[in-house]
Amino acid sequence: MKALSRWLAPLRPGRAALLWGEPLRPLAAAAAAWGVARGAPVFIVDAANRFDPYQLVRQARTRGLDQKEALSRVRVARAFTSHQLVRLLKEELARELTPGGLALLLGPVSLFYDEQVPLKERRRLFQEMVDTLSAIKIRAPILLLQPLLPRGAANRRFGCLLAPLADIVGKFEGREKSGGRPGREGPPISPCPLTPQERRPLRWTQFHLSTNTCSTG
Repeated sequence: MKALSRWLAPLRPGRAALLWGEPLRPLAAAAAAWGVARGAPVFIVDAANRFDPYQLVRQARTRGLDQKEALSRVRVARAFTSHQLVRLLKEELARELTPGGLALLLGPVSLFYDEQVPLKERRRLFQEMVDTLSAIKIRAPILLLQPLLPRGAANRRFGCLLAPLADIVGKFEGREKSGGRPGREGPPISPCPLTPQERRPLRWTQFHLSTNTCSTG
């Protein structure tokens, strides 16, 4: 992941990078380890269901980092609908992200291709997300990692709306394995409006190496 470090090196408060392609899991883990190596608390919002703590452990090991310390510095929250993603960014990330931290958003576009939500509503939510991220990046750098979209997804040009936010744009190419087979993975689709379970307060997760479990806080 040496190439990734070159992309991330210019990141600082007031700047954002947008990288897209595959494979995303090792890329996300390497980016988190990069932030930890610089002493930054890393906040990951996973809207693509791609963050893997075991990949983070491997990336930390390659950088000579203490694995438990790396896990303790990374906090993760997952979103499963576009409504939930926007709420998480506005109400949780904006409050929790501290100066000097790194915000990592996996799949910033993915959930907005849920055709069960009217396109007009998705466009409104997407613009709200972009505005929120623009305000957040004043305090801390943002890394946006976008996987490949599902095959056959109609082009709604969300990427064009997101691009002005990014000061750095790049593409990664490759294949990511899932269940032992190479191929593309689409985002998890949940029905809208939000179910009662999805209306519960969103929580950040910290992973712990010793127990292979996680605690929320």
